[in-house]
Amino acid sequence: MRIAIIDDEKPSRNELTYLIKKVLPDASVSEFASGEEGLKAIAEEPFDLLCIDINLGDISGISLAVAARKFIPEAEIVFATAYNNYADKAFEVEALYYLLKPFSEGKVRQMLEKYNQKHEKNIYDTRPLLSKISLYVDKKIVLLEISSIIYIESQNRVCIVHTKGKSYKDSNPLSYFEERLAENGFFRIQKSYLINLNYAVELYPWFNNTYCVKMEGFEDAVLPISRNQIKKLKNIICI
Repeated sequence: MRIAIIDDEKPSRNELTYLIKKVLPDASVSEFASGEEGLKAIAEEPFDLLCIDINLGDISGISLAVAARKFIPEAEIVFATAYNNYADKAFEVEALYYLLKPFSEGKVRQMLEKYNQKHEKNIYDTRPLLSKISLYVDKKIVLLEISSIIYIESQNRVCIVHTKGKSYKDSNPLSYFEERLAENGFFRIQKSYLINLNYAVELYPWFNNTYCVKMEGFEDAVLPISRNQIKKLKNIICI
């Protein structure tokens, strides 16, 4: 489950992240210190849940929620704020929950359980790691070794799964593979690319202070890394 916390107060962000991870250890939580940062991330990343403060300093949390609805309409919105007089606005954007500061573990758990109930899935379950993933190819189901996948790219609503010896087309969205392969060393470098970090061989500078990654066996392929993701990637690989 991918969660974004957008709040200009660092202590509030840290506290909410701590409580979410305490209740849901496997959640992927990203923090953003302004409405502008949050909006850029929302435009690039498929979050499941957005926790937005009402007063962000640069832009209104309500305006940000309205914009988020356009970028990722399937995402749930929670207003995590100290202001209790915006319930009518929360109703207008169909917010899932209104989480008042100071946060508590009980309220955070209640928020996550409401998400759980609405989407009819148990977000607390952990699935066993499997060595293969199924792809639908030419009306057949191909069982592919996960360890053989170098990277996956999204093109025209179709995902292309690149392995050492062959490429396969599958109709599932890239977000499906991102969630399914999260525990197998895969990382989404940009909205159109998911890479197997075990096969990353080089990061190199690209245009406008961005970076690209070179993958083993696909050295000629240009795989750009978004500005938001390069920081996370460097933390993962300890640079």
